[in-house]
Amino acid sequence: MLTGLYLLTFVAAWLIVRAVQKYTSLCSASRAFGAACPYAGVVLLHPFRDLSIVLGPWFPFKGQFGYYFARFSFYLEHGSTCIGSVTLSGSIPTLWLADAQAIKTIATETAIFQKDVVAYETLNIYGPNMVGTEGADWKRHRKVANPAFNEEIIFLFGLITFSDVIVQASNAFVWMETVRVANEWFAEMDAKTKPDSSITIDAPQYLVQATLLVVASAGFGRRASWKENSSTTPPAGHKLAFRAAVSIALEHLFFRALTPKWIHALSIRVRLPFLGHALAETRESFEALRLHMVELVSLSRAWVVGGKVSNMDAGLLRNLVEANMTQEDDVHHKKLTDDELLSDIFTFLLAGHETSAHSLSFAVGLLALYPAVQQKIYKETMRIWPDGCPTSASPSSYKEYFPKLQYTLATFHETLRLFTPVARLSKIAHADTTLTAHRFTPGLDVVTPFDVPVRAGSMVVIDVLALHMNPMYWGHDVEDFRPERFVDTETYRWPRDAFFGFSGGPRSCIGQRFALAESVCMLASLVRRYEILVPKHLAGKSFSEQKRTLLKWKPGVTVTPTDCVVRLKRRDV
Repeated sequence: MLTGLYLLTFVAAWLIVRAVQKYTSLCSASRAFGAACPYAGVVLLHPFRDLSIVLGPWFPFKGQFGYYFARFSFYLEHGSTCIGSVTLSGSIPTLWLADAQAIKTIATETAIFQKDVVAYETLNIYGPNMVGTEGADWKRHRKVANPAFNEEIIFLFGLITFSDVIVQASNAFVWMETVRVANEWFAEMDAKTKPDSSITIDAPQYLVQATLLVVASAGFGRRASWKENSSTTPPAGHKLAFRAAVSIALEHLFFRALTPKWIHALSIRVRLPFLGHALAETRESFEALRLHMVELVSLSRAWVVGGKVSNMDAGLLRNLVEANMTQEDDVHHKKLTDDELLSDIFTFLLAGHETSAHSLSFAVGLLALYPAVQQKIYKETMRIWPDGCPTSASPSSYKEYFPKLQYTLATFHETLRLFTPVARLSKIAHADTTLTAHRFTPGLDVVTPFDVPVRAGSMVVIDVLALHMNPMYWGHDVEDFRPERFVDTETYRWPRDAFFGFSGGPRSCIGQRFALAESVCMLASLVRRYEILVPKHLAGKSFSEQKRTLLKWKPGVTVTPTDCVVRLKRRDV
């Protein structure tokens, strides 16, 4: 009896000590940013971890700090572009920022503010990759992939043999493939509809397929037609078709990350109740995708060994495979292991199609809601394509047409401002430093800078959605969809430092030009061919309800539209 009482007393004392220690550490962390920075309290979930993203639609609750859909409201409430908090796990001092000056400092001072690589372990399915590495490893991955995204076609001669000649993949090829894919998609839709009728589509479903076809072809040499890619029949030697393997793997990405590894291992030997089917489907989809990637790699290796690299359009895959085949002591230090090769291919497939597809879906939804904006794009496309949407493209098409689609580009940028692909990013401070943020009055009549101390070990959260909704940079109409804000004039230049749609600094999106070439071409082609309308089931609803439905989203690997259904009506010319 006494032994049990002693044990209970010991446990109670231990819990009290731990509670006091936690309270003390939280109090200490809350003072890290000084008195100048408003303090919002303790955040229960790490703001940049898988669980936070999965629970994002429901928790934190509306009105609680850290709420995913708050945009700029908390900063407006505190009258400050920075807000301090403490993350419960680890008692981490956490600074949330919607300040262009401070965010630019964070993005450029990479020695102090380094990527929170733990957050990207979800993407390390096959091994380390460019997205989830830092320092020398990241530079190595970036050095390998970067040439494939250059604007021009470059030939490297000199001290290298003819077999080492590199022909850079250009945006011209991306443009050409986008035109091809768009026309194959349009042909399928036209075959399903009568000349005077419209077709209702789930925009993300079709645009995910379109962008996957473009990146698979332009980046990895897998050139398939729309019809071939629509087939669910797996090719010989495969359990899943390529498209199915990619989509199912992405659907199960967070499930795989949040399920302990020992459960995955156990499920191979024992049929587990409730989770068994999902675990098996997850395992099979990632293995099926691995086989497809290995097949692409094998074909590319054969071309490299055969000295036919100059004939390969897929510059990204070629560069990755050549880095994998090179020797450790290679003078360029551009070596990739087998695991790194597959992991880079996986991340480029993911980032190269899902991000663009979701952004284009939001753009399509916005154009259905704002016919005046759509009409401006249509007029712009009429000037360059008076005889209709082009059915094919030449290598010169990109340079000829892209600069003339300025309003289409502005529309896509404005879409990224309102629905940025990544809502928030985190960095870890590796040294004591200071950031400059701003206080402001409700009407922005007075804006005052102030310094915020940042202690080594602290976390800074780049609140991209809030930055894009900050009226200090975008005006008091930040809630409005107005592409004109991205059109430079003689008296106005849009605020580059306040736009983080492609991240910023040395770690900005490597595929930015690829994405812009593809997205502008796809959007212009779609508007030139079809009038985009709200679906019939929303036609009688109020504008606010139409907007709320079509533009509804949830957090994910990227910000994901959930109900973007529109009607497409073929134009006469």
